Amino acid sequence: MEWLNEHSGLIMLVGSIIIVILVAVAICMLYRLHSKIAVQRLNFLGFYSIDKDTKTRYADMTIGNKSLNDIGISELGIQNGKIKFPLTDKYKRDSNMLPDARIVIEQRSSISFKLSCEELRSLVVELNGKHVLKSLRIYAVDLTGTLYRGRVPDVKKLIKEMLLAEKQGMSYEEYISLAKNEAAATDANPTVAPAEEKAEEPEEAETANEPEVETAPDEVKSEAEVAATEVEPEKKADSEENE
Repeated sequence: MEWLNEHSGLIMLVGSIIIVILVAVAICMLYRLHSKIAVQRLNFLGFYSIDKDTKTRYADMTIGNKSLNDIGISELGIQNGKIKFPLTDKYKRDSNMLPDARIVIEQRSSISFKLSCEELRSLVVELNGKHVLKSLRIYAVDLTGTLYRGRVPDVKKLIKEMLLAEKQGMSYEEYISLAKNEAAATDANPTVAPAEEKAEEPEEAETANEPEVETAPDEVKSEAEVAATEVEPEKKADSEENE
């Protein structure tokens, strides 16, 4: 008892520290549990895919639910810049759902849909005769009105290739085959490009050194002339004193 009375202050300090640590651990565990259960999180993926049988290209979209709750979706689609293209009805048709059915992403699950090249082309906006393709995102709105979005750069790359093919007046498949042939020709002649670069390097080095060669002699001559003009008056003054 005497030891407890003598060290009561130390015991209270250690006990307080232990209680604070336990409270902090409990708060962290509750926060993590709340983030997994109460917070709704959606993950978006967009792939540039090719059918292995028909060799046709298309975009494969996936919306995943990372939370432990089911999430009801009131609207989903693709956004080009600030312009939205709802695809809710298309998803319901492709999934054999009724028009008034509710889209639900179950916990730790996902939904997916595909877009052909023709459907992707309809996402491009034309303003003043120009094709406008800005940041491309998948978006989804849940039943509470919360908006979720995610970028899909691979799908944007596919649309850019389609626009380039259209600009050159050829079909998309012809554009892809032409690009493959050009890449094969480049791989077959890998020494052409380095040879041209080596021929240009000496010319760039010579032009870079020309200003230094031209300015150096002029600076030396000017210093010599200044020295000569400074020495001549001194010699004249000495001769006058001698006389």
